[in-house]
Amino acid sequence: MTFVPTALAYGAVGLWWRRLPRRLHPFLVPGGFVVVSAALVGIGPAFKDGGAGGGVWLFVAYGAIGAGLGFAHSPSLAAALGSVRTEHAADASGLVVTVNQVGLLLGTSLFGTLFLNRLAEAGAGAPSRALWGSMLALAGAAAVGGSAGMTRRRT
Repeated sequence: MTFVPTALAYGAVGLWWRRLPRRLHPFLVPGGFVVVSAALVGIGPAFKDGGAGGGVWLFVAYGAIGAGLGFAHSPSLAAALGSVRTEHAADASGLVVTVNQVGLLLGTSLFGTLFLNRLAEAGAGAPSRALWGSMLALAGAAAVGGSAGMTRRRT
């Protein structure tokens, strides 16, 4: 139940982002990554010192992560697949799904390894420090994604 706000916000943004003014669309992907980064940094202190969690703040932060991921993911997929000719749509769709799966695999492996290595530290606070370190690393990755989204590309 903890991650329900993430799923609800992601789904809502995925359905409604096109209703925003068109002039804002170029800023949705980098803005989404910035929101994710800020929410991850916001979650960390709830567990940093072995706290029991963030209460309502934790659900708000998880909702912000879902919204940010929706803004980062949905418009980028629409842009990637919207420029493909109809006869290549199936191949492009398969490629996008494959790249997403590889990204999920690599991200889980990388950040999972970071968490488990930090978890191996001695002491009662090791799990909370491991989670905090992982949240900061994820926030950094999201910030890099936001920065990459702001660079101009040739068309």
